[in-house]
Amino acid sequence: MSTTAILVGGVTAQTGLTGNPDNSSAIPEYGPAYGVENSTFQILWSEDVDDGNLSVDDFEGANVSSDGEFATRLAKSTDVSFEQPPDAVETWNDGDFEGFSPGGDDESVHPNGASLEDDEYIKDAYVEIYAVQPSTILHEDNGTTQYVAPDGDVLAISDYRVLLPEDDTSGSEQEEWSLTETSVDSIELKADGETISTDDGHQTTLSYQDLSGSVELTVEAEITATIKHVTLDCPDWVVVDRVCEGLWSEEVDHLERSKTVTASRDVVVSQLSESSGTRVEFEADDDRMGAVINANSTWSTIDVDGDVQARSNWWFYTAGKSGWHTMVTRTATESTRTESSMRPLQVHAYPDRERPNVPTQSIAGENSLLIEEAWGAEQSSPSLPANIDIDPAETYVDADSIALSSTTLEGEAFDEVTVQGIVQGQSQTVSLDEPQTVRETNLTLSVLESNSTRATVRAEVTENTTGNPVSTGQVVIGDQSTPVNASGMAVLEVSSSLSLVRGQYVPQEWWHTDRPYASAEDRTKLPPNFPEFRTLVQLALVTLLWFVPLAAAVFGFDYLTRGTFLGLTDRQ
Repeated sequence: MSTTAILVGGVTAQTGLTGNPDNSSAIPEYGPAYGVENSTFQILWSEDVDDGNLSVDDFEGANVSSDGEFATRLAKSTDVSFEQPPDAVETWNDGDFEGFSPGGDDESVHPNGASLEDDEYIKDAYVEIYAVQPSTILHEDNGTTQYVAPDGDVLAISDYRVLLPEDDTSGSEQEEWSLTETSVDSIELKADGETISTDDGHQTTLSYQDLSGSVELTVEAEITATIKHVTLDCPDWVVVDRVCEGLWSEEVDHLERSKTVTASRDVVVSQLSESSGTRVEFEADDDRMGAVINANSTWSTIDVDGDVQARSNWWFYTAGKSGWHTMVTRTATESTRTESSMRPLQVHAYPDRERPNVPTQSIAGENSLLIEEAWGAEQSSPSLPANIDIDPAETYVDADSIALSSTTLEGEAFDEVTVQGIVQGQSQTVSLDEPQTVRETNLTLSVLESNSTRATVRAEVTENTTGNPVSTGQVVIGDQSTPVNASGMAVLEVSSSLSLVRGQYVPQEWWHTDRPYASAEDRTKLPPNFPEFRTLVQLALVTLLWFVPLAAAVFGFDYLTRGTFLGLTDRQ
């Protein structure tokens, strides 16, 4: 045990403190409560100390008597992630918030992390934000951001104590002090300085609606005290006997004092109202459907058809807020600490190592939903608090758009989708009314000219149904590629050693354009490469000139040998 000297209201008090107040149990001993089941309650407190020595045997049926016992052991061994912000956080906070008991007029009860302020008579005054809900703290490589829904609540508590001067009841001039009235007269919620909700009392729930953008939420509490100050004066004071032989004159003053304290949170409103999307049909495949969804915000899942959904790489954990493990009661002479009866929970989001995926089951052996691509800004890994036993992704793509396709879902599955946000209970249904069609195309290759080394090939790309030129995408032949022009043409040079030229039209991905096309292929033969007539004549002359001397030499040798060499001459 350590002994600490604390100056309270001008009086030094010696208070015994045992250890660090925030080293107490991370999991409240008075839980589960407020309708949160034990199996859920145990895994909500990720800041607890984990024991990695538990074995698989500790979780087997013979050693685990209930779901709550299993959750207790799981919570002791690691921290648990959630696919969605759990409803249990708000359920717990609503019930737990009611447990606040403020002090009397001469004592202030506050969480250990509260920022206290003093005035002439009003001491240890504060207001603290217990929770902003629903909300999620997003962890990114550049820090954290608290996201809130456009509509929500701020739960706040406030307390203080009043320190009066001591009465002076000796001498011809005497003073008496008493507290007539005191209260937390008003608590206001302000958004960027503008009052949007008002209440009073030591604890209050302040609501807000239709917030947008980045907002500073400020809770401002005005504490008032009315103090009665009586001054007595005796003109006939007997010093020896210390008594007044005459009448006391009395002067009464009522002092009105107030103290304003504030607490603020910087938040960003998570907006899903700007989410949009496009349904995509495929001209060549009536069974295939697609959709491009632009959430334009951080999202958790996209629900397509019943249980069929795509989920992002954002996962969630919950943890208690620091500074609330211990409650401190301060008076003019002492300060005492107890285990807190208020333990607010907060939802956190982090990027998981798993990429965006489809967790639903396949249909008839085929994936019910396929993620073609999810794109956005590439980010580095965030740093989570040291006491959180979760490993985030080292690098990840913060995907705000995604392309989906399916060959197994019913035709109306992509008529609308529901985007679920990262803030509990926040979602937006997006209608995909006007479909785009991925049109079939034709690729036609023709040889413009050819020589012994190179051939010039023209590629023409047109729409299959209309014959109109296709002006996007590129044509690929071998290791060469050239974009098509406004007339749907592309010209490429290839080696004339090829007898057959194969080409492919590669369109822009259908999820990155508002006029999508399908790929197409074609092939053509290069013409035979016959020599020109002049070249043939020159070749014949060269051959003749080369063979005439040889023939003469052979004939002459045969002549000299009297025909014995080749038998071409007969010399008797």
